[in-house]
Amino acid sequence: MSSLQITRNWILGGYGLEYSEQRPISAGALSDLIDGFLRTVLPLLTTSSEEGTLTDLKGRNAQDLLIPGIVAAPHDELFRLGGTAPLQATKTGFDYAPFEVSLLSPFKRFEGVHHIVHQLEPHRSGSLPEWLPLRLLGYAAPIKPSFLRFGIERFRSILSFASLGYAPQVTDSLLVDCVGGSFAIRVTSEQRKRSSLDPFEEIPAFRAVSQVLKSALQFDLQGDLNAALAEHK
Repeated sequence: MSSLQITRNWILGGYGLEYSEQRPISAGALSDLIDGFLRTVLPLLTTSSEEGTLTDLKGRNAQDLLIPGIVAAPHDELFRLGGTAPLQATKTGFDYAPFEVSLLSPFKRFEGVHHIVHQLEPHRSGSLPEWLPLRLLGYAAPIKPSFLRFGIERFRSILSFASLGYAPQVTDSLLVDCVGGSFAIRVTSEQRKRSSLDPFEEIPAFRAVSQVLKSALQFDLQGDLNAALAEHK
């Protein structure tokens, strides 16, 4: 069941939205979702980046949980995937051990007063074979994924009373958690005009996530959000 809240920012002006949805997710749908993120969303972000960086984008605050149960990463998380992978074959099957892969985005530098740059920092640990390409993890049997986290935040240069000038501030975010058979998503956005509250019109990564969700879960995120916004007009 989805929910939408629209608020007025009386201090800075403009409007904000917070959209959320939570539902069960099957093991098969989780594999489809992982495959979509690895093949569609992450390449969009990493191949368009310069020298392994993101400008005016970063991963989510690692402490920002939609579903509890995962230990926070040391830096902002763009993507995290964990589960178990086989160590060796036995007479009755495989011995399994945990693995985790992640793409973090620690702060790197400011570019003038209007832009901010974050470093892309990949990590890989545990029992996952080194020869296995990450793009195959969605369907690489007998690997068993157990959780997926994705989060992206977009900065815009905003006139700030605190800094007495312009500074990059987070105005839009999209978070996805899949843990323990549950799927949750949250989208937030701040805009000057209520009529322009749809963040999917401006952020390609948001549109890519929506396409992946539609294919993997038959969940039309952008369409559902736009329908909810129309009811509030």
